[in-house]
Amino acid sequence: TYHEELDCWVVIWGENKGYKMRCGDWFDLHLGYGRTLPCRLELGRDWYILTGRNDVRFYLKKNETYQVDVKES
Repeated sequence: TYHEELDCWVVIWGENKGYKMRCGDWFDLHLGYGRTLPCRLELGRDWYILTGRNDVRFYLKKNETYQVDVKES
């Protein structure tokens, strides 16, 4: 979920727990039907993800909530 006051994306689990996402963080984005997309979070003018061999760019919508699994580094 995008957090307007912090100007960043936050992964929320439980009632009061969350993880503030930073540029370069890797995660799996859930696409539905059991499919996930490994990607990396980046910031230019807007937040976007990079994925695939050629670092394909997809911009995130701040008014959307995405389901992800954060990868441990």
